[in-house]
Amino acid sequence: MMRNLPGIKKWVDLDQGFSPTVSASKLSQFRNDLAMFVCRYGYNKKSKASPAMWRGIMCEDAVVEVLTNQKKIDQAIEDCQGRYKSTLMITGMFSETVQKEFNSLEPIIRNACDALSTYGVPEFAEDGGQQMIEFDIEEDDWSIPGIGYLDLVFPNGQIIDLKTSNVAPTEMSPDHMMQRAFYKTAKDNYDVKFLYVTPKKTALLEDGDVVDVMKDVKVLIKQLDNFCNNLTPDQARKCIPIAESKFNFYWKGEDELKNFYRKD
Repeated sequence: MMRNLPGIKKWVDLDQGFSPTVSASKLSQFRNDLAMFVCRYGYNKKSKASPAMWRGIMCEDAVVEVLTNQKKIDQAIEDCQGRYKSTLMITGMFSETVQKEFNSLEPIIRNACDALSTYGVPEFAEDGGQQMIEFDIEEDDWSIPGIGYLDLVFPNGQIIDLKTSNVAPTEMSPDHMMQRAFYKTAKDNYDVKFLYVTPKKTALLEDGDVVDVMKDVKVLIKQLDNFCNNLTPDQARKCIPIAESKFNFYWKGEDELKNFYRKD
C-alpha cells in the first residue's frame, strides 16, 4: 500500500491513469522526458505504438508460440509477418521504417528461439498472460508498491526479458538496469537476464548492482513525489517544454500529442 507520498497521491486522485504504484517504465519516463510523463500520467494521453514497438510485441508473441510448442517456427514467423502487415503495412502506415522492421521479423524470431532452445517451456499466469510481480519499496517514513510484468519465466529458475533491436548493446542501459532490479528484487531466488536479439546476433546481459540500483530508485521516487506535490499537470505543461531532438524517441511521430501539450 502507498504511504506518506502526498505528491503522488495528488496525481493519483486526479484519476488520469496514475495508479498508486511505480514501475520501471513509469520511473524511466519521469527521469527521461517530463513532458511525456505529464501527458501520460497527468492527462491519460498515451503515445502511439511505433513500428519498433510493434516489432517487439509481435516477435515476442511468435517466440512464445514456438517455445510453448503451439506452432512450428516457420508457421509462427509466417503468422507474425501477417499480423505485422495487417497492422501497419495495409493500414496506410507504410514507410521505409515499417519495411525495415518487417524485414527484421524472421531473423529476430529465429535468433531468439535458437538462443532460448535449451531453457525449456516458459510458465505463464493462469490466464495465459505474463506473470505480474509486486513488492514494497519503502523507507521508514514512506512506501509504495513496485510492479512489473515478466516476459519469460522458466522452470529452471531463469527469468528472461526479451529485447528486440537492430543493434545489440554491450552493456545494459540505466533504464534496463532498473527494470532488471525490479524483477530481481521481487524474484530474488531467480536468475534475471535480458536477452537482446537483433537480426544478426544475440547478447545475454545482467548488468547493475541490484542493491545500488534500488537505492537510486528510492531517490527517484522521492523526486517524483516532490514534483507531483509542487506542480499540477496544468502547471507542469505550462513551464516544462518538450525536449525535441532527433534522439528523443518519445515524441517521434507524435504531432497530435505535441499540439495537445502546447495548447493554451
